[in-house]
Amino acid sequence: MVHTRGRQTMIEQEPSRVERILAEYGQRWEIERDGLMWRATERPSPTALHVLIARNLDELEQKMIESELPSWPQ
Repeated sequence: MVHTRGRQTMIEQEPSRVERILAEYGQRWEIERDGLMWRATERPSPTALHVLIARNLDELEQKMIESELPSWPQ
């Protein structure tokens, strides 16, 4: 674990955050880190592939939430 003046860095906070997001969304989304970006791919469906790309976990989680709302463009 890397500490910066007694505070946790974003890298240290991500593992527990990833675990929470996987627990909540892992049944429906395959979530992975690709370099500096996060990617969530909706579990295979017979008719479409749905991929979300985000710069950070907050943005990725927000996009997953929005995509599951009834008003999200399909």
